[in-house]
Amino acid sequence: MKTFSLLISALALSLAVSADAIERPASPSRETVPGLRIESLVYPDHGATEWQLRLQAPGAGESPLYENLKSADFEVAFPADAAVMLHWSKGSHSEPGDFEPKTNPLVAGKPFTLESFGGRSSDGVMPYFNVASESGGLIVAIGWTGDWKASFELQESGSVRVTAGLKRTRFRLAPGEQVRLPSILVMNYGGDWIDGQNQFRRLMLAHGTPKNHPPMTLMPVQAGVHGIFPFNETSEEKLVKLAADVAALKLPLDCYHLDAGWNEGGFPLGQGNPQADPVRFPNGLAPVGAAVRKTGMRFLAWFEPERAMRGTWMEREHPDWLLKPTGTPEGLRYQERDGFLLLDLGNPAARQWAIESVSEEITRSGLDYYRQDFNLYPAYFWHTDEKPDEIGLREIRHINGLYAFLDELARRHPKLILDNCAAGGRRLDFEMMRRCIVLWRSDSTWGDKSFPQNVQAMTHGLSHWLPLHGLGAAATDDLALRSGMGACGGFSINYRNPKAVAALREHLDRYLKVRPIFTGDFYPLTPHSLDTTSWIAWQFYRADLGEGIVQAFRRPDAMSDRLTLKLHGLVPQQRYEIENLDDGKEIRTGEELMRGYDITLREKPAAAVLILKAIK
Repeated sequence: MKTFSLLISALALSLAVSADAIERPASPSRETVPGLRIESLVYPDHGATEWQLRLQAPGAGESPLYENLKSADFEVAFPADAAVMLHWSKGSHSEPGDFEPKTNPLVAGKPFTLESFGGRSSDGVMPYFNVASESGGLIVAIGWTGDWKASFELQESGSVRVTAGLKRTRFRLAPGEQVRLPSILVMNYGGDWIDGQNQFRRLMLAHGTPKNHPPMTLMPVQAGVHGIFPFNETSEEKLVKLAADVAALKLPLDCYHLDAGWNEGGFPLGQGNPQADPVRFPNGLAPVGAAVRKTGMRFLAWFEPERAMRGTWMEREHPDWLLKPTGTPEGLRYQERDGFLLLDLGNPAARQWAIESVSEEITRSGLDYYRQDFNLYPAYFWHTDEKPDEIGLREIRHINGLYAFLDELARRHPKLILDNCAAGGRRLDFEMMRRCIVLWRSDSTWGDKSFPQNVQAMTHGLSHWLPLHGLGAAATDDLALRSGMGACGGFSINYRNPKAVAALREHLDRYLKVRPIFTGDFYPLTPHSLDTTSWIAWQFYRADLGEGIVQAFRRPDAMSDRLTLKLHGLVPQQRYEIENLDDGKEIRTGEELMRGYDITLREKPAAAVLILKAIK
């Protein structure tokens, strides 16, 4: 019995990086792996190359047994005496420290290994890595919306060996079956590590976001209905009236957001009942969509097609489409106790049903935004009853099915914007990001006892990698509103409270003028921190516009009322107008601002926002 271990060398793919920087490791040639095809894309303006692996089984006879599949195995050369650091970030896990940036020195002979948790790509660890020296480095990203594993090992020569790919594989394919494996994106850069991060942000904005709308049209400014109505208490009558009430306020909001709970049985026990609750929504969501269209706002509605609960329509009618969990650790045992089930998108019949039912609802309800949530840990479902020669195959088929499902929705509804929630930011790999935006980056938000430190820190952390994200607010004090600023914002407030509406109106008038700046370069001005005795601050800057924004937050127990910040990316001799939203305007040169600028906040906690504009 012949088996194949798949190791792909970066050099074999004509990378847009220096041949002196990447060396080929000893590994099997891809020509020795039956049915392997590699597709690559080069992004010369960004110094980046992407490749994707596909396996095709023979049309007849037994498939080879594939083991230890890796999508990358290559070495990056650094000077022998260079200190090499790995910059990476925590992923989302519904914790205040979600997206915390981390830095680890690489030590010769000691591999540094990272992996996802539970079957979602950015659960626990983000699938993005910056291998950096003082003079430059290489960013490596994994495009796979399931489980992955990556290792970085400094060699005695000074080079770093990088391996990345699927976490578990030992399988055969069905005759004629074709599957895709994880994609790899590499980008070389010169300069400091933060220069590499910003080059990568530009790459993601250009090639890692949906293309059917410009960035600021993709990202909405939402009126959330759940600041008034809990999930399971919405109805056609309530939502139609609220849409008219919000429109009458003439706030600059462009999206009406209905989240979970509208389907029969409510949230979460009704997942697996795809239809709207017949009592609360006797005509489905169509009347709500029609009412929203009359206001000029766009309509966003929530779905969770991959999950079903015990006793729902899907379990009764199609138990053969569903997977059950086993072997869950104690903290996740509720998935087994409460009857969580996974719709197997690797099953063609199940996937086609999902495509047809969701597509019909999109058309019937006139949706502009489709939000897909995913509130379970799929690895424990994929692993159930795995056969010895099918390890990893159920996951591969499910993720292939997920891409086929999303791509078909996009094909049928070209203007539709797909929003990827996944229990708050747990599917943020670049394959998902090029298909979907992310409007809900973590389930640790307004209600957490660490608020607002948690959401401030998340903007600091996630902005190292992604240009399009934000939060918004559920309250209308300055601290809450300014803590949630970003490329998008959802406002789940009481729209029938005149005082709250007035505060939101004042905030939106300022925020919308600077919102495009959040797509620019990002600079952390303080360390990432949740500490209530600290300050936290950052800067976004659009060199093409000559405009920037600085946000600084004094935490509730910070002793000092003053913070000195050294700004970045400015032209030294250029004169800039600085507007403090609370304290007037002044003029400084870029050189002065990069040398140091003082912010004073007498109260605590408090937030400062500075707007920078180059004077022409």
